[in-house]
Amino acid sequence: MPLTTVLSERIRPERLRRYEELVQRLAKKAVQKKDAWQWTAHQTAFGEVDTIHYVSASSDFAAIGSRGLPDELVRRVMGEKEGNELLEQASECVLSRQQIIGTERPDLSYPPEQRDRRYPAAIVTILRARPGGQEGCEEVIRKVAEAIPKVGDPARLVAYQTLVGDLMQYWTVRPLQSLGELDRQLLPADLLSKAFGAAEGGLIFRTGLEAIAEVRREIAFYREDLSNPS
Repeated sequence: MPLTTVLSERIRPERLRRYEELVQRLAKKAVQKKDAWQWTAHQTAFGEVDTIHYVSASSDFAAIGSRGLPDELVRRVMGEKEGNELLEQASECVLSRQQIIGTERPDLSYPPEQRDRRYPAAIVTILRARPGGQEGCEEVIRKVAEAIPKVGDPARLVAYQTLVGDLMQYWTVRPLQSLGELDRQLLPADLLSKAFGAAEGGLIFRTGLEAIAEVRREIAFYREDLSNPS
């Protein structure tokens, strides 16, 4: 089963530049050494700012195990001595750290045609279902994905479900070539009403909200200088 790991680090604002310098060193050397652990970095610009997410794709849990933990990556790429120094310096810049594992949900998605294309930005919506509300949460995501082609909306949507971490959490990603694309994309409530009619669309949206305990939306930008992309 294909898996996606997301390592999220919230950085102290006054240490952001120093943190970036350290990760740039790591990423540059990982690219030079062609390290098997490949990742893309994404910095939140709107939402919980000063947070950087490192996203990696794996074929299964065995592949995740074979590449090791993030600290092992640093020591492998930088060497034991320099790696430990980098880890110590980076830890002084980090306020919090979280790593989760999720899986893509194609049945809840309307993905872009070019799946391997790398976009400059994305709008990410994180949803947390209420206990017993997972079916309702999935249904509203599914209906939004169905509505996009139904009304000819230019948006694309890729949905994920958390497998390790908060098991009630889902997240969706809308890739963006520019922020201006959002001016041409309908909000979920309007999208559902236009696709299914005001009555049915409104009911789908309200029922979905009742199943969701928390939802937040962020915009993140791709940071190639902090990445070891495929």
